[in-house]
Amino acid sequence: MRRFGAAILAGTLLSAPVRADSDPPPAGDAAEGMAPIRVATSAAELAPCPDGAAADSEETAEAEAAPGVGTIALKDTLATLGAPLHWNGREWLVFGGVAAGVAAVGFAFDIPMRNKTQSHQTSTLDDLTKVVEPFGAGYSWAVIGAYGVAGFVFHDAEAKDIFFDSAIASILASGIITPTLKFVIGRERPNETASSTSFHPFSGSDNAFPSGHATQAFAVASVISAHSDQVWVSVTAYTIAGLVGFARIYHNAHWTSDVTAGALIGTFVGRGVVALNKKLRAGETTVRVAFAPIVGNRVRGAGLLVSF
Repeated sequence: MRRFGAAILAGTLLSAPVRADSDPPPAGDAAEGMAPIRVATSAAELAPCPDGAAADSEETAEAEAAPGVGTIALKDTLATLGAPLHWNGREWLVFGGVAAGVAAVGFAFDIPMRNKTQSHQTSTLDDLTKVVEPFGAGYSWAVIGAYGVAGFVFHDAEAKDIFFDSAIASILASGIITPTLKFVIGRERPNETASSTSFHPFSGSDNAFPSGHATQAFAVASVISAHSDQVWVSVTAYTIAGLVGFARIYHNAHWTSDVTAGALIGTFVGRGVVALNKKLRAGETTVRVAFAPIVGNRVRGAGLLVSF
């Protein structure tokens, strides 16, 4: 089983990597005198076992097969945000290829697409883009909420899963990843500059790259698609998401490469969340959380280690 881990260090970072395994780290200069504190993360671990009797096997299996919402959200967050820490050479190569592809799209289409959409606007496209654009913002959350209502009111397990998966994918993709990239990259929007290569890194959060609307629309669309085996569902979901991206270009709010990057982020995160959560709900993975102070000659701080 593939293992993932993520470490969040408060204080001074260690020069040696933290291992994400079930054994406590060896005593030494980086962690003197104190062993990790293992934190229980499931109902089966927290429930006391009566003297002379084993815990009920069926209840334990059920608890492991159906982890709580908080546990799933934690694993989704760590797996998504910590993924680059565990990429191998092939995965970094794929990432580089995707990044190069987005750059190529920008080189070939950013200026021509901006000029084309701004010089060929019609009342029909005006109306269409106004209708679909909110599906990358408020309307998408209305869709997520509708699945939640259907799931809880009609006791539809699949609708509940779509509700949760699309909500967590949206938070991670359009609430954390995309805003962070906007701030770091600092690309100007097409309605602010005539150049598609105007960048001001670390200069605010309301920047162009990547498109937040496209990220959100494709995150929700990918979750809905991944949960359905009906072709028309996938076609409808991705068509609406694609129109959201077009609307952002049409309204001169984003370059084509902004939308492309947002669509890729939303799709990868949405698909990844669904794939992981299906395994979690089937009881195929476990999580361990350990906390330990870090004390050494040149090191002071604390470490939180989560492995799954």
